[in-house]
Amino acid sequence: MDKKTDIILVTDPGVDDATSLLYAVFSNQINIKLVCVAGGNSPIEITTRNALYLTELFKLNAPVAVGHSLRGEKEVYARAVHGKGGLGGVKVNPKKLKTKPIEAPACEAMYETLKANKGKMTIVIIGPMTSVAEMIENHKDCKKYIKEIVFMGGSKEKIYGAPYREFNISFDPDAVDIVLKSGIPLVMVPMELGHFAYLGKDDIKKIKKIGKVGKIFAKMYKKYKDFHVGNYGVAVHDVCAIYYLTHKENMKTENGFVELKRYTENGFDYGYIETTYGEKQNVTVCVDMDILKFKYDLFDAFEEAKRVLEK
Repeated sequence: MDKKTDIILVTDPGVDDATSLLYAVFSNQINIKLVCVAGGNSPIEITTRNALYLTELFKLNAPVAVGHSLRGEKEVYARAVHGKGGLGGVKVNPKKLKTKPIEAPACEAMYETLKANKGKMTIVIIGPMTSVAEMIENHKDCKKYIKEIVFMGGSKEKIYGAPYREFNISFDPDAVDIVLKSGIPLVMVPMELGHFAYLGKDDIKKIKKIGKVGKIFAKMYKKYKDFHVGNYGVAVHDVCAIYYLTHKENMKTENGFVELKRYTENGFDYGYIETTYGEKQNVTVCVDMDILKFKYDLFDAFEEAKRVLEK
């Protein structure tokens, strides 16, 4: 087996975040060195609780560090999609959690993890970019420790003739602007891939039969109100970012140029990514993927989770 890819995962769990974490752990190709929690799909105290629940569920021996949102009191969440508790139909009892986050804030824990690693590391962002932007601002030398940043967010083209306000990008546009201008190699896994990488009703039935962990995720999906694919099933956008690292051969990419655009609505400052393709380039854009192979590999990870967790 080839050497595993060492990553720092920035996440705001989140049903599709939870699926991403499962795939990362049980694909056996990823080594998660640190989990950094962001506020996003839910308030930070809920995403932190969910991250601890998932790391315990998967027996993942990686520290969890807590970040925050730069929006302060003007926070906008995706609770209508992921449910009040953030994990769809699964309710987490914080009193049953055995672990706690580390004391260091996410941006500092990330920097120290990068420095301690023997080679350059990959940062995978499947939530708001706040902590990564803070690290870049506070520690200018961090760039020499980073191989690339893979992020799920933005759109690769205009949708219905207009730029699309994808949640991870719109949530903290200041942070996005810092990351895009950092000069660090970037890989964008746009929101559209999740429109194809969705689990249909038959897929969810299949997952439900894969042991205890399958039942837990089927319960999550039942209350996950994903408006992207509607009644067809549930989109798992965030998994695509991890899949890029494990199976680049199953993804089609193009070199493009992305920049942040801003607008204000109802007193909130929002951002969206505008993507163009030409001589000016600053990002690798994932434009398509082999969905059948994606599902095969994701089901494989569920089977591996059952094998490991139900010994």
